Amino acid sequence: MPIDCEDQELLEGFLAETTELLEKLDDDLIALEKASDDPELMNRIFRSIHTVKGASSFLGFDLLVRVTHKTEDVLNRLRKGELQLTSEIMDVVLEATDLVKTLVSDIKGGEIVDREINETINKLIPLLTEQPAAPAQPAAETPPLVASEDSPASTETAAPQPEQKPAQEPPPAAAMPPAAPRPAPEAAKKPAPPKGGEKGGDDLSDNTTVRVDVKRLDDLMNQVGELVLERNRMIQLNQDLQGGTSDHILFSEEFGKLAKRMSFVTSELQMQVLKMRMIPVEKVFKKFPRIVRSLARDLGKEVDLQIFGEETELDRSVVDEIGDPLIHLIRNAMDHGLETPDDRIAAGKQRTGTLILAAVHEGNSIIISIKDDGRGIDTDRVGRKAIEKGLITEDQLAAMSQREMFDLIFLPGFSTKDQASDLSGRGVGMDVVKTNIKKLNGLIEIKSEKGMGSEFILRLPLTLAIIQSLLVEVEGEIYSIPLASVLETLRVDQREFHVIGGQEVLKLRDMVLPLVRLEQVFNVKRCHEQDNFCYIVVIGSADKRVGLVVTRLVGQQEVAIKSLGKYLANVTGIAGSTILGDGRVALIVDPVGMVDGGEGASGTR
Repeated sequence: MPIDCEDQELLEGFLAETTELLEKLDDDLIALEKASDDPELMNRIFRSIHTVKGASSFLGFDLLVRVTHKTEDVLNRLRKGELQLTSEIMDVVLEATDLVKTLVSDIKGGEIVDREINETINKLIPLLTEQPAAPAQPAAETPPLVASEDSPASTETAAPQPEQKPAQEPPPAAAMPPAAPRPAPEAAKKPAPPKGGEKGGDDLSDNTTVRVDVKRLDDLMNQVGELVLERNRMIQLNQDLQGGTSDHILFSEEFGKLAKRMSFVTSELQMQVLKMRMIPVEKVFKKFPRIVRSLARDLGKEVDLQIFGEETELDRSVVDEIGDPLIHLIRNAMDHGLETPDDRIAAGKQRTGTLILAAVHEGNSIIISIKDDGRGIDTDRVGRKAIEKGLITEDQLAAMSQREMFDLIFLPGFSTKDQASDLSGRGVGMDVVKTNIKKLNGLIEIKSEKGMGSEFILRLPLTLAIIQSLLVEVEGEIYSIPLASVLETLRVDQREFHVIGGQEVLKLRDMVLPLVRLEQVFNVKRCHEQDNFCYIVVIGSADKRVGLVVTRLVGQQEVAIKSLGKYLANVTGIAGSTILGDGRVALIVDPVGMVDGGEGASGTR
């Protein structure tokens, strides 16, 4: 039924606070399992659930109150030392928090769904009647756990103790005074958001909003003020020119100064706006401890997940798109890379495997790596499986380098498993990874050593809105090539070109460089006489190189990327478009598509 809340602002505040608490809760619970004697962490978890319970009780969300109340009781016993934390108890607590997330997601969707919660509550109740833990723990530990409560919420009598008949259901929350009928919130007209995450966990984040530091807003306002001043100066110059009070020489000098100042202020304003869109990659990373824990339990493996660089910032549009590829890579590392404890011991390794997830800035890109110390990639087995599935021929395999054999795992339908499971084996996961990374104009590289482990390296642009580009001319048409993919430019004599197997190539130092003529790719009519000399723009994707043959180099320029719309979205070799200073539209070349479709996957050494 639709939510009937008299104070919509109060409801929005509840959702914002609850979402923030629940987003942090998974991380805290996983950390608690490894450090169950941390009183500060235990109390923070207790306060989070207590706050959600109190706010939901005030607003009359009975289902949410019942679940959080029982969960709070269990956490209260844990923090007092009356219950010893085990992996089984943590499973029940995590299941309860997943149910809380689901109920909050229903409220956010504008509907109260009558969900079945008794199954989860019935798992919590035995933990409240269980006998206290044996006094093996130091007796002095219990008082500090209670005394360390430092928030106002902790001083309330939040949870009934076990002797107060905990097996009974808590009394219904006090009903709110009847409110006058009013239209349901706008959100109630929309269907509830789809549920995601592992083991029932829901993604409660709001993809339409982003938090911004007040200082960044102040900086933005300052730059807007500077822009207003320059606008006023431009208006004054125009009035002077129209009124004949300014000679052309003086006007030219003043206009030149104004143009430089406008350029500077616009660049600063652009930088401030881009910073406002940046959010920490922690938004994506925070869900992986829970995922790794669940997968380790399902696969019978012991895994130590280490996360670095959570504070690294990335454009919101990129952050929203990298979640699925990273989940597939984590699953791949857990299922195919890391061994079972017995296999690791037999191989002379520690029984617990290590999985490292890291992010770092590098120039105008962000590097995200997923590294494990597992069995590594067996290229011989990969090659055999690719032949068995008809993805390549034996002749193609014989001509492949090791890096090209690594790339076979990204082919649609490829899997080293003979039978598909719930986790992997269908040959779609790694294909999804490459497709999504390519849509982001990113690159993926694999490093692996058999028996030592593997590392998947993602190189992603900081933003998808504005890029540095190299403008080139092809028979009178202007194209934009992302500068991040440009390795070098050359002026060469076309008489040095050779044809090998129907592919134009150029011998460049110690490699054979495949060539792609843009006028042929985009069907541009020739408007100039054939000239022996032309320019080559060498672009790269991972270890692959291709030379784009162009008529002239126009120069470097920062451009804003514009979408071509759904009808032209899948044109091969085109990543978008931009508008030049003279009003003309220039297409933006897709470097990854050019390299993959350039016949020369890599230069022959």
